Amino acid sequence: MNRIQIINTIIAKNNYKKYLEIGVNTPAQPGFSHNSINVEIKHGVDPNVDTTFKMTSDDFFAQNTETYDIIFVDGLHIFEQAHRDIENALKFLTDKGTIVVHDCNPTREITQRPIRASSVWHGDVWKAILKLRMERSDIIIYTINADEGCTVVQKGSQDLYHPENASDEIYSFKYFKKHKKEILNLISTKEFEKKMGITPTNIFYTLFSRGR
Repeated sequence: MNRIQIINTIIAKNNYKKYLEIGVNTPAQPGFSHNSINVEIKHGVDPNVDTTFKMTSDDFFAQNTETYDIIFVDGLHIFEQAHRDIENALKFLTDKGTIVVHDCNPTREITQRPIRASSVWHGDVWKAILKLRMERSDIIIYTINADEGCTVVQKGSQDLYHPENASDEIYSFKYFKKHKKEILNLISTKEFEKKMGITPTNIFYTLFSRGR
């Protein structure tokens, strides 16, 4: 199950109409997803790509007045920027809307460094999820263990994550690796399918099995 299938399943399940993508690859780049999202209205934000809003996400949110049903955050893979993008996205999310954040479950220390050091780069986006799990009781967060980790954020309520020993060490990869199931509220693709009501006989299963 990949990010496109996850996003399209959420759209179909909730009958969403309006989509925003933060960080838009070109068709020639790996991970290009914008054209494959099945929704009526699609907007993209990227300072380096000719998309709807060719600007930084900070500049976009500073001037934006529209709300969105679903927002995909896949911009600069740095803790502070990812956290800011999620916080800003929440301000412009419809009440029953969904944010999906990519690259939240790195499996190797080298891929999660804030400065790129390998061909695969997740950055330290996971730290933004940890911060939200510790500070925002007015949202729901869970992460699907698929496609580098896709975190779902919605308005609602959650029990805050309380680390055993609160210190800067909680932002180390060693700590994350030991506690990532709790930090990310990690679920399997099967558990996600159950949340979405996917069965072999319904429309959501058909959507998923076609890889759309």
